[in-house]
Order: sequence, then structure tokens, then C-alpha cells
Amino acid sequence: MGRFYAVVLVILMINCFLVPAVAAYRITLVGEVNDNNQIVADNEIYEVDNNAVGDDLVLNYIAQKVKVVGVLKHTRKFKIITVESFEVVKK
Repeated sequence: MGRFYAVVLVILMINCFLVPAVAAYRITLVGEVNDNNQIVADNEIYEVDNNAVGDDLVLNYIAQKVKVVGVLKHTRKFKIITVESFEVVKK
């Protein structure tokens, strides 16, 4: 029985090392929505994750300056924001 638990523990440890590291945290940013379903803020490009609020933002507010609150996830290649709320900022 002890050997079974040791094997399970080793398998779980291997899975932890194979899963790519993704950091996620809440962020507020001000930027412009482009026509590639992205937000450009401070010369950084943020991909907008698929959800109802994010879809509304990228479909209806192209070329507008917005303040976005959401959860940011870093992957190796992209910064992806899951939009929780947004508002249009007057220029």
C-alpha cells in the first residue's frame, strides 16, 4: 500500500513540473481597443479573453480609450486579460 502512495506522489510531482507556469492577478489598465480584439496600453498589447464583457468591449468600442478592470494571465507569449468591467474614458 505504501508503494502505491509513493507512485501516486511521484506522478503528481511530475504533473506539477510539466504544467506551464501561468501567473494571474487583478489589474486595472487604461488603453485603446484595436481591431484585432486587443487592448494597447503603455506600449503593451493585451489579448482580450472570450467572455461576455470582453466580447462587448472589443466589438463595440474599437478605437476608443477605455479603463479596464480584469484578471491578467501571463503565458510565455501573451498577456491575456479576462475583462470584468470597463468604462469609456473621455480623451
